[in-house]
Amino acid sequence: MKIINVLMTTYNGEKYLKEQIDSIMTQDCIAKGLADVQLIIRDDGSEDETTNIIHDLIRFYNDKITLIKGENIGVIKGFFTLLKESPRADYYAFADQDDVWLPDKLSRAIESIDSFANKMPYLYSSAVTLVDENLEPIESEIDRSGVRASFENAMVENVVYGCTAVFNDLLRDIVIKEFPNYTYMHDWWIYLTATAFGRHYYDEVSRIYYRQHGDNAVGNDTTKVGEMKTRTANYSKSKNKISMQLSEFVRIYEERFPANEKIEKAKKLLAAKNSFVKRIGLKKKLGIYRQRPGDDKIFASLILMGKY
Repeated sequence: MKIINVLMTTYNGEKYLKEQIDSIMTQDCIAKGLADVQLIIRDDGSEDETTNIIHDLIRFYNDKITLIKGENIGVIKGFFTLLKESPRADYYAFADQDDVWLPDKLSRAIESIDSFANKMPYLYSSAVTLVDENLEPIESEIDRSGVRASFENAMVENVVYGCTAVFNDLLRDIVIKEFPNYTYMHDWWIYLTATAFGRHYYDEVSRIYYRQHGDNAVGNDTTKVGEMKTRTANYSKSKNKISMQLSEFVRIYEERFPANEKIEKAKKLLAAKNSFVKRIGLKKKLGIYRQRPGDDKIFASLILMGKY
């Protein structure tokens, strides 16, 4: 049977961890014969009962769970480290410590990857169901449907929830050759790489309860006002995040993938940052867009001002 490595980073996750691990280890891809699940966890220096809970579950699930105890390096470096150091598998998936996966989450992703006839780097991700700490659905004012995934979008926006990302070994092999010195989030880097050199499929059907609570490292706003405040704060903290990330993307991949049209687009966007003349009409020329019309209009102004 094929193998899927589920990669999880933990940090003081005792409250919801067992529920999440149980949902991973009982995925129906095992019963369907699609893939056996191996859960590889890197703990980021937890100070609560997290590692004790994991040890109990290792015994319960007959050593199908591996625990790596590490120093505190944060979520981005933690996931990249896991991706590089985990054993080779047919598929890889990222997992957070506090969600709950529906039984067919992985099988749905694996079937999507296997359905694509052309063997190439492939990333599957999906929508999520927002829930509170008790798994009760949360109403949201924000419409996140109708996602159009592409490299032209990935250059300026991330649509991939890391906890839904499942990808094949070809994409993993590209990513682990060298990690960026800067990326806004690991899932954005995976999205950028997949759409540059392979294929990404965004599933509008959610198979995950994405738990929102006070301890989330990353969460979702559910009101338009709240989302605007968050975006303003994030923009203030990292005004150059897009160009910084794209600079690393070009640096790492330019020699490995010569004459790649996606890399050339990234270079043109970077080259225009310090030239008003080059920025005129650039968004249309490169086909760059954000998902929602309002965001897209605002970003058109930011490009013209060189604020990316």
